[in-house]
Amino acid sequence: MDKIVATDVPSDGTSAGWRLRPLGVRLVSPKWRWFTVTVLVACSITLRLTIWQFDRLAQRMSADAVQSVAYREPPIALDTASVVKSITALDSTGLSSMTYRRVLARGTYDHSNDEALTTQVLDGQVGVHLLTPLKLSGQDAAILVDRGWLPIDFDRSVRWQPFQTSGEVSVEGRLRTGFRRIPGTTGLVLSGEPLSPDLDLDRISMRLPYPLLRLVLTEASEAPGQVGSENQLPMRRDLQEPSTDIPHLFYAFQWIGITLIAGGGYISLVAQDFSAANRQVGPRAFRARATAR
Repeated sequence: MDKIVATDVPSDGTSAGWRLRPLGVRLVSPKWRWFTVTVLVACSITLRLTIWQFDRLAQRMSADAVQSVAYREPPIALDTASVVKSITALDSTGLSSMTYRRVLARGTYDHSNDEALTTQVLDGQVGVHLLTPLKLSGQDAAILVDRGWLPIDFDRSVRWQPFQTSGEVSVEGRLRTGFRRIPGTTGLVLSGEPLSPDLDLDRISMRLPYPLLRLVLTEASEAPGQVGSENQLPMRRDLQEPSTDIPHLFYAFQWIGITLIAGGGYISLVAQDFSAANRQVGPRAFRARATAR
């Protein structure tokens, strides 16, 4: 019998042929084929979500840059037909660029069309925001004014009567766009009370007998930086200058982490199974070779 050379058996007890077999062959083998397809699809989805979050971050930064410029611009007065006409002609991009612009408006409140924006939180307390159309003096148009926050027990129109103002008023604040929380929302809610879950300006304008600007005037506090006390309802807070937050960046790295964990974990699992199979086959192949000699 020939002398058995120790180098015929790799130091880790596996066959050199098995050890050099490409891991890729194992990944597409019948045992792992569908698992590989599933992991590839999942990683493709998470990578697409990563790209989407980076795109959203870029869009947010671009919008914030435009709105920061508007925030620092001098206030404009809604007291001429030319200003009102120019705002009316703006498209969605133009309206967004007007967000946070400080404005001065004079007119009379139309309290017959008061309503409240529901589920508004202030300092951890849920309430509503009182909304009133302001008919602009000398203009055939109005702008919806967010007059401030009220506690949740002010969710009935009869409770808003103490806040009604007669005669011409001057309102100062910053603009913002409307929004829809629920696509397809058609009207007011909650037992016929004039309460709304969103700021759908198209819906609101349909029930008014005069044109409504497609922007909301968020009334400023009585003094810069001043916050109304509980005895000064509605409570108002100034809109703060927009700043790009990091949730989109956080979510992007989160999806990258999920991709690496899922893909790396799966490859590690297949590699461990590959190694275990080699440890089982290697000794048998060595014994077969030794017996043949």
